[in-house]
Amino acid sequence: MQKQTKNDAEKIYGVVPFGTSQSYTKTNKRMKAGIVVTIMALLVANSRAAEVSYKLSEAVQKKLVNVKMNGAKSDTSGLYVSSHVGPCMAMEIANTSTDDLLLNLEYGYKLEPADSSIQTMMVTQTLMVKLAPKQKKNYRIYAMCTEAHDGSPSEKQTFNLGKRFSGNILSLAELISRKRYQTDAAQKALWCLTDGYELSSIYSDDTTQMYDLRRFVAKVKGISLTDIYKGNNGSSYSEPQRVVRTRTVYSGSLSYSVSRTAKVLIALFDENNRMKKVYVNNEMQREGQYTYDYNLSSDEMENKKHYLRMFRDGRLEEEIAILPRE
Repeated sequence: MQKQTKNDAEKIYGVVPFGTSQSYTKTNKRMKAGIVVTIMALLVANSRAAEVSYKLSEAVQKKLVNVKMNGAKSDTSGLYVSSHVGPCMAMEIANTSTDDLLLNLEYGYKLEPADSSIQTMMVTQTLMVKLAPKQKKNYRIYAMCTEAHDGSPSEKQTFNLGKRFSGNILSLAELISRKRYQTDAAQKALWCLTDGYELSSIYSDDTTQMYDLRRFVAKVKGISLTDIYKGNNGSSYSEPQRVVRTRTVYSGSLSYSVSRTAKVLIALFDENNRMKKVYVNNEMQREGQYTYDYNLSSDEMENKKHYLRMFRDGRLEEEIAILPRE
């Protein structure tokens, strides 16, 4: 039988069989080492790419983040910020871990002041926070006051994340968050539960919102549902008449496209550049087409020019001017 040579082996197998030569043995070892390095690199990359999800309260307890909270102030553009309703709280949060964190601050959590003479606040809209390792970000938190007669938050007042409310207060927070009732009327509904305010104190030109809130408070406090149709002066009136008198006269929509994942804010401003209503609160939106409708009553317009604006990653991208009618 003819002896098989190295060249013959290369022709038959395409490679030199193991043990054929010393040079192949070295090459094989290098290949194995390269494969191991590649696998290790992929494992490291995948471990870094994975996000770890926590409730914000859990992340604070595990010391994965440093959090500072205080009353919000007007931003650099001079936008008006209520002291106790809407995006009235500010949060600076820093990721102290080596993981990508996805954090959830749910509606209903207490924001407790260091100074007991200042109002305890309640989160009224869920906030999602995404942080890379060692990254620091600033956010606005939607909140309302749970102690009507204490002092309002300010940027000098510090707050800590407390426990979550339960029962009727948490249920009201869910309603406010789900329907985006970030208004004075919703604040009065909360004070009906925490401070004994009268049902008639819940008032809004948006009658759908007003009756939703009054109906909720009436049910949990055992008040007759007929009382939800009483005005601020105690006189009774019917819901259909109220709806007709304050029917929305300004409506339209804002359409836009997102080419990459971005943080989007859509809000209504008056001619004095004051933010009056928020439709989308700095939500992370993926690529796609979006449309948001607006409805304004003549009372809300106050015979002033208004603007519906869309901000992408903090920059103004779209604007619609809404003009008062003669």
